[in-house]
Amino acid sequence: MKKLLTLVFSVFSLMGFAQSKYELGMQKALQQWQEGHPKEAVAILDRVATMDKENWIPVYYKVFIEVTQGFNNPQGDDVEDIVERNRILIDQWITVGGDEWYVLKGLNETLELITDPMNKGMTQSPIINKAYEQAVKLNPNNPRAVYSLASFHLNSAKFMKVDIPYYCQMLEKSIVLFDQQKSDIPFYPSWGKDWAVKTQEICKSK
Repeated sequence: MKKLLTLVFSVFSLMGFAQSKYELGMQKALQQWQEGHPKEAVAILDRVATMDKENWIPVYYKVFIEVTQGFNNPQGDDVEDIVERNRILIDQWITVGGDEWYVLKGLNETLELITDPMNKGMTQSPIINKAYEQAVKLNPNNPRAVYSLASFHLNSAKFMKVDIPYYCQMLEKSIVLFDQQKSDIPFYPSWGKDWAVKTQEICKSK
C-alpha cells in the first residue's frame, strides 16, 4: 500500500506557480493520504468536489481511498456502511467516468465480498466480474481494467476452475499497458502496476 501511495502521489508533482484551488486541494488531499491520514484526505476531497461539481476525479479518489482502507480491515464495524455510500456515488458517476468507474465498482463490490467470503461469494462474484468486463469492453487499453479482471480470476482459482494461463497472459498485458499509460488530465488515475507485479506471484507458482 505504501508503494501505491508513493506512486500515485509522485505522478501528481505538476505544481507550478499559478496553481488553482482545485490543484492545491487535490495535492493537499493526496499528501494527507500518503502520510497515512485517509479521513483527512477524504474530508478535503469532499471540499474539492464542491469546487467543480462536473469533475469526477475528486469523488473517484474519495471512493478509492475508502475502498482501499476497507481492504485493510474488512471486518470493521463501518465497512458495510462505506460500501453502501460508495455504491450511491458510483451509480451517480459511472456514466460520466466510464471504464475507470467500472473498475472502482468492481473494487467496491470486492470489499463487500471479503466482509464475508463464504456467504457472499456466490452473489458477489458475478457482480464483480461483470463490472471488470464492462471496464475492459469500454477501454481495452485501460491497464487497471485489464489487471483487475485478470487478478479477480487468478485469485478465484483456489475456489473454482480457472484458465490460469489465459489470465496470466492478460496480467502480463496489463503490465505492458501500465508502462504505456499517459494522460493529459491532472490527477488522472495511474495506480495499479505494483498490484499487477505482485499478482504475478500466482502465475509463477503454477
